[in-house]
Amino acid sequence: MHSKKISGDSGRGVRYGDHHELMKKTISAIIFGYAAVSFFVLSVHAQVMPPPATSPAEPYISVSPDEFRTLEEVLYIVGRSDPKAIVTVTLTKQGEKPIKFTVPADSSGEWTITEKTYLSAGYWQVRAKQQIGTLISGESNPRVIRSVVNGVSIFGWNVRYVVIAGVLLFFLAVVTSLFVYFRKKIRTLQRGLLEKQLRETEDRFHRGFTEIRKDLMDQLRDLAAGTSGRPLTPDEVSKRDHILREIEEIEKNLEHDVADISKRY
Repeated sequence: MHSKKISGDSGRGVRYGDHHELMKKTISAIIFGYAAVSFFVLSVHAQVMPPPATSPAEPYISVSPDEFRTLEEVLYIVGRSDPKAIVTVTLTKQGEKPIKFTVPADSSGEWTITEKTYLSAGYWQVRAKQQIGTLISGESNPRVIRSVVNGVSIFGWNVRYVVIAGVLLFFLAVVTSLFVYFRKKIRTLQRGLLEKQLRETEDRFHRGFTEIRKDLMDQLRDLAAGTSGRPLTPDEVSKRDHILREIEEIEKNLEHDVADISKRY
């Protein structure tokens, strides 16, 4: 009885060992197969998928003005980039809003900015970036432009100082011409008015002198008629001389007054 029992336990031990060994081989085969499939899939994926994209190189600014007269000149900037890239040029200055221009590069990578723009006085830094598809490069080499403003902005219009000076000179010339014209006109009117007044004054003097002289001459004629055929008495001589002196005095006063009026006017 004891020997049979040992024989039965040994048979079960052998069958258990074979099953365990089979499981180990099966698991190893599965792991190996999974690794082989994973390696194959990764190899195919690496061949199908493109390499990761990288940012394009920075563009290069080759030409820009050292000094820019913003009211007289056109801003001119030249550079290089990748062919057919979209280039954005940015001008910056502390305290000012950045100014941007966008231009496409040609098939050889050349690009040019020609813009009539206003840059406030001072130093502006210029940099460029290029875009290819959705990829954007870093900034280019910096360039510095000194903007010179030789004018002012009037209601949004940029006017040069030389234009302002020309307008002021023209306005001054017009005002001076008008002043000279009206001054001459006023002098002519004044001269005509004064000449008219002078003539009227002379006429009044002459009329007055004529009337007085007529009265005095009538007195002389009466005196001569009263003494006809006889010598004049001393009183008559004195009266005659008095009348003649009055006539002479009136003539002198008339000449003096007319000369004085002429001087004043």
